[in-house]
Amino acid sequence: MSECTLRAAPETEKKTPRREKKTILFVCTGNTCRSPMAEALFNALFAEGDTRAASAGLYADGSPISENAAEALIRRGIPSTGENDYLAHISVPVTEEAVAEAELVIGMTSRHAMDLLCRFPAHASKICVMPEDIPDPFGGDLAVYEACLCEIEKALEAVNQQRIGE
Repeated sequence: MSECTLRAAPETEKKTPRREKKTILFVCTGNTCRSPMAEALFNALFAEGDTRAASAGLYADGSPISENAAEALIRRGIPSTGENDYLAHISVPVTEEAVAEAELVIGMTSRHAMDLLCRFPAHASKICVMPEDIPDPFGGDLAVYEACLCEIEKALEAVNQQRIGE
Protein backbone atom coordinates (compact mmCIF):
# COMPACT_ATOMS: atom_id res chain seq x y z
CA MET A 1 0.00 0.00 0.00
CA SER A 2 1.45 3.34 -0.95
CA GLU A 3 1.50 6.65 0.83
CA CYS A 4 -1.00 9.02 -0.72
CA THR A 5 0.29 11.52 -3.18
CA LEU A 6 -2.09 13.40 -5.40
CA ARG A 7 -0.05 13.29 -8.58
CA ALA A 8 -1.37 14.24 -11.95
CA ALA A 9 -1.65 11.26 -14.24
CA PRO A 10 0.73 11.27 -17.21
CA GLU A 11 -0.70 13.10 -20.17
CA THR A 12 -1.94 10.82 -22.88
CA GLU A 13 -3.23 11.61 -26.30
CA LYS A 14 -6.98 12.10 -26.26
CA LYS A 15 -9.40 11.84 -29.13
CA THR A 16 -11.40 14.87 -27.98
CA PRO A 17 -10.03 18.23 -26.88
CA ARG A 18 -12.35 18.27 -23.84
CA ARG A 19 -10.50 17.37 -20.63
CA GLU A 20 -12.18 14.93 -18.30
CA LYS A 21 -12.44 15.74 -14.61
CA LYS A 22 -9.98 13.90 -12.41
CA THR A 23 -11.60 12.32 -9.39
CA ILE A 24 -10.04 11.58 -6.04
CA LEU A 25 -12.28 9.02 -4.35
CA PHE A 26 -12.35 8.94 -0.53
CA VAL A 27 -13.65 5.68 0.94
CA CYS A 28 -14.75 4.83 4.48
CA THR A 29 -17.17 2.29 5.95
CA GLY A 30 -20.67 3.72 5.52
CA ASN A 31 -20.03 6.93 3.56
CA THR A 32 -21.95 9.04 6.07
CA CYS A 33 -19.16 10.57 8.19
CA ARG A 34 -15.46 10.51 7.29
CA SER A 35 -15.43 10.17 3.52
CA PRO A 36 -18.15 12.79 2.85
CA MET A 37 -16.36 15.19 5.22
CA ALA A 38 -13.09 14.54 3.34
CA GLU A 39 -14.87 15.05 0.01
CA ALA A 40 -16.48 18.33 1.09
CA LEU A 41 -13.29 19.65 2.69
CA PHE A 42 -11.11 18.70 -0.28
CA ASN A 43 -13.53 20.30 -2.75
CA ALA A 44 -13.73 23.50 -0.68
CA LEU A 45 -10.04 23.91 0.12
CA PHE A 46 -7.89 21.97 -2.34
CA ALA A 47 -9.79 21.24 -5.56
CA GLU A 48 -8.42 23.09 -8.51
CA GLY A 49 -8.90 23.02 -12.24
CA ASP A 50 -10.28 19.68 -13.29
CA THR A 51 -9.62 17.79 -10.01
CA ARG A 52 -12.57 17.09 -7.72
CA ALA A 53 -13.25 14.74 -4.84
CA ALA A 54 -15.99 12.15 -4.51
CA SER A 55 -16.73 9.62 -1.79
CA ALA A 56 -18.13 6.14 -1.29
CA GLY A 57 -18.47 3.50 1.40
CA LEU A 58 -17.53 -0.13 1.67
CA TYR A 59 -20.95 -0.83 3.23
CA ALA A 60 -22.99 2.24 2.21
CA ASP A 61 -26.78 1.90 2.30
CA GLY A 62 -28.21 5.13 0.87
CA SER A 63 -28.20 7.04 4.17
CA PRO A 64 -27.72 10.82 4.31
CA ILE A 65 -24.61 12.47 5.69
CA SER A 66 -24.68 12.24 9.47
CA GLU A 67 -26.14 15.25 11.23
CA ASN A 68 -22.96 15.88 13.22
CA ALA A 69 -20.74 15.53 10.13
CA ALA A 70 -22.80 18.19 8.36
CA GLU A 71 -22.80 20.42 11.43
CA ALA A 72 -19.01 20.11 11.83
CA LEU A 73 -18.57 21.20 8.19
CA ILE A 74 -20.98 24.11 8.67
CA ARG A 75 -19.13 25.23 11.82
CA ARG A 76 -15.83 24.97 9.93
CA GLY A 77 -17.28 27.40 7.36
CA ILE A 78 -17.49 24.98 4.44
CA PRO A 79 -20.41 26.06 2.23
CA SER A 80 -22.77 23.40 0.91
CA THR A 81 -23.37 24.70 -2.60
CA GLY A 82 -23.10 23.71 -6.24
CA GLU A 83 -20.85 20.72 -6.86
CA ASN A 84 -20.02 20.60 -3.15
CA ASP A 85 -23.57 20.24 -1.80
CA TYR A 86 -22.77 17.92 1.09
CA LEU A 87 -26.15 18.60 2.75
CA ALA A 88 -27.73 16.66 -0.13
CA HIS A 89 -25.22 13.79 0.20
CA ILE A 90 -26.58 10.25 0.06
CA SER A 91 -24.17 7.41 0.80
CA VAL A 92 -23.14 5.25 -2.14
CA PRO A 93 -21.32 1.93 -2.18
CA VAL A 94 -17.88 1.81 -3.74
CA THR A 95 -18.07 0.15 -7.15
CA GLU A 96 -15.64 -1.20 -9.71
CA GLU A 97 -16.70 1.60 -12.05
CA ALA A 98 -16.01 4.35 -9.48
CA VAL A 99 -12.59 2.90 -8.66
CA ALA A 100 -11.75 2.47 -12.35
CA GLU A 101 -12.70 6.07 -13.15
CA ALA A 102 -10.86 7.60 -10.17
CA GLU A 103 -7.35 8.92 -10.54
CA LEU A 104 -6.68 8.06 -6.90
CA VAL A 105 -8.64 6.06 -4.30
CA ILE A 106 -7.89 6.96 -0.68
CA GLY A 107 -8.99 4.76 2.21
CA MET A 108 -9.69 6.69 5.39
CA THR A 109 -7.87 3.94 7.34
CA SER A 110 -5.42 1.20 6.46
CA ARG A 111 -8.26 -1.31 6.94
CA HIS A 112 -10.31 0.47 4.29
CA ALA A 113 -7.36 0.50 1.90
CA MET A 114 -6.72 -3.22 2.46
CA ASP A 115 -10.39 -3.99 1.82
CA LEU A 116 -10.22 -1.94 -1.38
CA LEU A 117 -7.09 -3.83 -2.50
CA CYS A 118 -8.86 -7.15 -1.91
CA ARG A 119 -11.99 -6.07 -3.78
CA PHE A 120 -10.26 -4.28 -6.66
CA PRO A 121 -6.78 -5.80 -7.15
CA ALA A 122 -6.64 -4.63 -10.76
CA HIS A 123 -6.55 -1.05 -9.46
CA ALA A 124 -3.94 -1.56 -6.72
CA SER A 125 -1.64 1.12 -8.16
CA LYS A 126 -4.15 3.88 -7.41
CA ILE A 127 -5.30 2.71 -3.95
CA CYS A 128 -3.65 4.28 -0.90
CA VAL A 129 -4.42 5.39 2.62
CA MET A 130 -4.54 8.76 4.37
CA PRO A 131 -1.20 9.72 5.98
CA GLU A 132 -2.72 8.70 9.35
CA ASP A 133 -5.78 6.55 10.00
CA ILE A 134 -8.85 8.71 10.59
CA PRO A 135 -10.85 7.37 13.58
CA ASP A 136 -14.56 6.75 13.06
CA PRO A 137 -16.69 9.40 14.79
CA PHE A 138 -19.91 7.42 14.23
CA GLY A 139 -22.16 7.71 17.28
CA GLY A 140 -20.07 10.45 18.86
CA ASP A 141 -21.19 13.94 19.80
CA LEU A 142 -20.45 17.07 17.80
CA ALA A 143 -17.08 17.56 19.52
CA VAL A 144 -15.98 14.11 18.30
CA TYR A 145 -16.98 15.00 14.73
CA GLU A 146 -15.20 18.35 14.92
CA ALA A 147 -12.04 16.59 16.14
CA CYS A 148 -12.38 14.09 13.28
CA LEU A 149 -12.76 16.94 10.79
CA CYS A 150 -9.56 18.52 12.16
CA GLU A 151 -7.73 15.21 11.65
CA ILE A 152 -9.08 14.99 8.11
CA GLU A 153 -7.99 18.56 7.36
CA LYS A 154 -4.45 17.89 8.68
CA ALA A 155 -4.24 14.75 6.55
CA LEU A 156 -5.52 16.57 3.45
CA GLU A 157 -3.00 19.38 4.00
CA ALA A 158 -0.19 16.81 4.07
CA VAL A 159 -1.50 15.08 0.96
CA ASN A 160 -1.91 18.41 -0.84
CA GLN A 161 1.63 19.46 0.09
CA GLN A 162 2.91 16.25 -1.50
CA ARG A 163 0.78 16.91 -4.56
CA ILE A 164 1.99 20.49 -5.17
CA GLY A 165 5.57 19.69 -4.18
CA GLU A 166 6.06 17.34 -7.11
